[in-house]
Amino acid sequence: MKTIKFLILLIILGLAGLLIYQNIDYFTSKEMLTLNLKFTGWTAPELPNWAFWGICLGLGLLITGIKGLGTAFGLGREIKKKDKQISELTALNTDLQARLDVFLHDPYIKKGLSDTKEPETDLPAPPEPTQSDDPDPAPSTPKE
Repeated sequence: MKTIKFLILLIILGLAGLLIYQNIDYFTSKEMLTLNLKFTGWTAPELPNWAFWGICLGLGLLITGIKGLGTAFGLGREIKKKDKQISELTALNTDLQARLDVFLHDPYIKKGLSDTKEPETDLPAPPEPTQSDDPDPAPSTPKE
């Protein structure tokens, strides 16, 4: 898989290099940017086009990096909250397990538990179906 990714990267870089080589006149020509706000103006020094492309790329990477850092710090706080919650629940689980072990190892309670044939679920038992004496019950009518 690394070889395939490397080959794809080489193909992309080769095509980008070909694009630049075929348009070398555009990239090496010098331009001067001007900003006119009616009450003030600003003119950038004369730079080749590849410098403007590089500046824009660098600014984009910088803005993206700053935004990514903000997201990373936010996620770090969330991870700390979740870790604290996990440690609290683990402590509660340990405490409840210790209390359950004491409860189950008591011989009087153990005898009482072995005598009952109740299922060990938290769900209530389903209601017993009732059988009526009437073999053909009347169909229910819809309520109005």
